Amino acid sequence: MEEPLEPLRVCVYEDRAVAMDSLILMAESFCSLDRDVSLHLTVPDAPDSVRAWASRWPNVELSTERPEEVTGWDVKPWLLLQELNQGRPEVLWLDDDMIVTRPISHLIRHFPSDVLIFAEEWGRWTVPVCHLWGMRSARAFRLFNNCFIRVTQAHRPLLDRWLQMTHDPRYREAQALPYDQRPVQAQHDGWLLVALLESEEFGGVPFECIRAGRHIAQCAGSSGYRPYDRLIGLFRGLPPMIHGLGRKPWEVRQERNRIQRFLLDLATDVSPYVLASRKIAKKIDMPVDWIEARTRLGAVLRGLTGGHPGMAGLPLAIIHALQLSISNMMKSDQRK
Repeated sequence: MEEPLEPLRVCVYEDRAVAMDSLILMAESFCSLDRDVSLHLTVPDAPDSVRAWASRWPNVELSTERPEEVTGWDVKPWLLLQELNQGRPEVLWLDDDMIVTRPISHLIRHFPSDVLIFAEEWGRWTVPVCHLWGMRSARAFRLFNNCFIRVTQAHRPLLDRWLQMTHDPRYREAQALPYDQRPVQAQHDGWLLVALLESEEFGGVPFECIRAGRHIAQCAGSSGYRPYDRLIGLFRGLPPMIHGLGRKPWEVRQERNRIQRFLLDLATDVSPYVLASRKIAKKIDMPVDWIEARTRLGAVLRGLTGGHPGMAGLPLAIIHALQLSISNMMKSDQRK
């Protein structure tokens, strides 16, 4: 008789007060669909709303102490190592600006048990960066999104080195600058991991990607989640994860140009991430300001499509895809 599989350990971190609603919505979507998981939320000084939500789920562990010597993005390797130090065979990191639509534990089982797994980025860019850290390159490495990282005990050396790099003075100095002024190799923690996996030291580490469009909708405004993937999703269902990239819907809007503000508000109204969040919030009767429509056109598109996360924003996605195709054609002609 086979022994039951150990629940997949999933760790999530959040310390921004404005993001607590998104944390609860992600965790609710995750736990309501997947019982083969153990969810560990690390929320320093967790508010009552998070504590109350966590108390309802027996498979959720809530830690409220702040991790030592790490903050923000840099907490990922630290938390993953903490879980592995407890003897867990595998651990999954998830960003909390996601909504889960299907069991993630089932998705993980389709991949080899010993490989590093992360998410394919919405754009297919290969940007060499390891030489900027004084390391020799062993392979070209396509940029990925570390909103999703599955590690095993075999990846401890990589995580140790990643954590070490987050303490590098060059990285710390870059993090003190506005995001658009940081050098590319130190914009965020993900670039450090890209550099390591590109380098000779870790160039032999095997990896797999969950695919953009099929496994995860990388929703960057009207781009990322392509028209083809939205349409095929009507038949095979939404991707297991919907990720809200870029500007967050709960952030304060600062655009002074009325047209620009309208377009950004419209894109937010029909964002797959916002609409998927809206369904979860309505299901648990949770009041959330940023899920409501901000424009009349956005409300109309929601109504015509029944608030479907993939269909409401399809017209904007088609327009963006056409603009991108025309731009690429013009660039190709110029090179000729």
